[in-house]
Formats: sequence, structure tokens, C-alpha cells
Amino acid sequence: MSIEVADSSLKYDRQVKALAYAKSGIGDYWILDVNQRKLHVYRLPSPDGYQSETILSEDVTISPLPFADCAIALRELLRSAS
Repeated sequence: MSIEVADSSLKYDRQVKALAYAKSGIGDYWILDVNQRKLHVYRLPSPDGYQSETILSEDVTISPLPFADCAIALRELLRSAS
């Protein structure tokens, strides 16, 4: 699992890093977009990139794949990143 906090690097994180992480087999890659207050969640890695991208708003909770019993409120992540 990898989590990036992006304020000015969103494009690079979504294009370059996401492909590199997918090729490395990282199953859960998150990018916290602090400017738009969104979480980009990438899952299902393949040699061609991630097969699943979900963009979540700040009013949801999410569980990391390695810690499925742990619910994280996106609002709390955004508050911590500010």
C-alpha cells in the first residue's frame, strides 16, 4: 500500500507513479488531493497500470485492502494533511 499527499504533484502521481506502482504490484495506491478534497483510489494492478480507479469525496470512509477491518474517514485524512 502507498499513500501520496498531492497539492501540486497530482498529475505526476496519477500518471507516472501510478504506472510504476502498478507494475510493481502495489495493490492499493491512494492519492489524497488536498486542493480538490478528494481521494483517488487505485486498485487491481497490472503491467499496463491499475484496472480500477475510484475518486471519493470527503464525506465517505474507506478501508485499506491490507487492513479491511479499519475504516478511515476521508474527512480526517484531509484534516491531517492540512
